[in-house]
Amino acid sequence: MASPQLGNGYIGIANEIWDEIISRKFTERQQKILKLVLRLSYGCQKKEAVIPLLKHFELCGVRIQDAKKEIVYLQQCKVIMWDGNQVYSLNKNYDEWRVNLVKEWDKDKFSELISINLGAKKVTKSVTQKEQKHDESYEKCNSEVTKSVNEELRKVEVEEGSNPCESRANGTSKDMFKDSIKVSCCLSDPNSIFEPYMGNPDSVPKPEADTGSDQEVSQINYRNQVAARYLQRRGKGLEISFNDEETVNQFEAERIPLQTVLDGIDQAFNNFRPKSKWDQIRNLSYCATVVYSLHAKRQKSNEVVLSVPDTRPEEESFEASVTRDDLKDMLAALRSKQGV
Repeated sequence: MASPQLGNGYIGIANEIWDEIISRKFTERQQKILKLVLRLSYGCQKKEAVIPLLKHFELCGVRIQDAKKEIVYLQQCKVIMWDGNQVYSLNKNYDEWRVNLVKEWDKDKFSELISINLGAKKVTKSVTQKEQKHDESYEKCNSEVTKSVNEELRKVEVEEGSNPCESRANGTSKDMFKDSIKVSCCLSDPNSIFEPYMGNPDSVPKPEADTGSDQEVSQINYRNQVAARYLQRRGKGLEISFNDEETVNQFEAERIPLQTVLDGIDQAFNNFRPKSKWDQIRNLSYCATVVYSLHAKRQKSNEVVLSVPDTRPEEESFEASVTRDDLKDMLAALRSKQGV
């Protein structure tokens, strides 16, 4: 019979980190890699784990051809640190992690679960004391013990409405339920997060945080406006993914005007024709092709406008310098040459 004891070793890591691992969208392979790194680092009372070969990740069920891909992803998302050889460690600053939360995560409900489990120890202890003093068991409804349990349970009860937003009333059709979900209180409008851009439409991102010209916009405002427009047109999600952030970085590096990016996103969604009901725009890179094409077209049109010479002042000055007498002299000279 197994009898694990703390004296034989344990993983000493803060509960906050476990909470973040639970609440993030890690795949099964990524979770196995994280657990192996934690076991070989904090489980050995060290901050770093030494794993000489990628083949060793097969011990936790991750094939060697998948291990490097997942490790590089976790490194790019700033979850783990890897020297590229054999030393791995967990990034304890989980604010830097670039892994989205799971859709169903609710911090308040999770706190309620913790309260229930912390309070359960007190209730169990109270029941045990009553059993030692009296012959009646808890199953025979000892009045004092029942009262103690009810008081503990009342502390974590959550009052809900008669028809919460995650349920539907009896007899409601499926289509009506879908429509109600779209305006449910559980979803937030991206427009409520970012104010629409009202500045110069030709503004480009500036490397510094502050801008000194109406032709430049701060990086934060630039990224927020692009993210807000994309999420608004997509119709779901509260934040863009890591790959979408890389696409925004490319827009900034190319110094594409903000209005061009916003117009390109609108054109991409307006011209998108789904091939099936499951077909949709899943990332911002789909819109990047339209954005680059629109940017090149607008640059070309601006060059054509600048290359056209303005001859009107010369024409006006020529017309103003010719008088009626000059015209008569020119006509007489022409007739004399023709022999008239």
